Amino acid sequence: MKPFLLCIHSFAASGRQYRSLEKRLPGWRVVAPDLYGHGGRPAWPGDRRFTLADEAAPFEALLPEEPPAHLVAHSYGAAVALRIAAANRTRVRSMALYEPAIWGTLAHLCPGEPATVEIEAVRDETIRLLDAGRLEAAAARFIDYWAGQGAWAATPAERRPRLLAAIGSLREGWLASFAERWSLAALRALDLPCLLISGSRSTAAARRAFALLRDALPGAKALELDGLGHLGPITHSERVDAALEAFLLERSTPWAPSSLSHTA
Repeated sequence: MKPFLLCIHSFAASGRQYRSLEKRLPGWRVVAPDLYGHGGRPAWPGDRRFTLADEAAPFEALLPEEPPAHLVAHSYGAAVALRIAAANRTRVRSMALYEPAIWGTLAHLCPGEPATVEIEAVRDETIRLLDAGRLEAAAARFIDYWAGQGAWAATPAERRPRLLAAIGSLREGWLASFAERWSLAALRALDLPCLLISGSRSTAAARRAFALLRDALPGAKALELDGLGHLGPITHSERVDAALEAFLLERSTPWAPSSLSHTA
């Protein structure tokens, strides 16, 4: 039976983000759906406040009963992956996460810290721009924060419509990620093997969230990639994919219920 890998992309990307990783794992069943409002999936259709549980539901429905799934995720998608792993402990064998966007947890556990204030400011400004109908200005603020000043201006015209379509769901994404608040006890109870990856040139908020998880998750193995930013899985996919491949192959031994382990 092929190992099962569920991949969850970052905000403003799509499941296509994982095509290069899939090519590295020919013996695996790799599934990489789109988040709501991204790629081929329409925006959230509900009439109530959107939550990470809503975002996670279509992905959870794909988990097989056996073998247990491995999760790979990036940023906002990694926050979704944490929720999936916690709610499906017998169905998830490991996870590999690049800078999870656990902003609600950061605000809850690290209130007033510079990194927390920084991400709250980006949230507030982009929501203000969206509420004012200034979609492109919101996109510029969001993309420039994660990819560097001038990144939006340098974005090719043919790519902008796809990014703007995703930014239309940004308000819901911010509110969902800030509403999700993990306690230290809940994080410490999530004791499955986890590769945490961060880039040395990432934002203060992303790196603070990475450090928080590194210290809280009992099965975490931390890896910092020199010279990469928050968008490392996209801008430097070969380096990130190599780390993911090595981690996953270590855990791809044939599965049997009696051999399942949750230690690193």
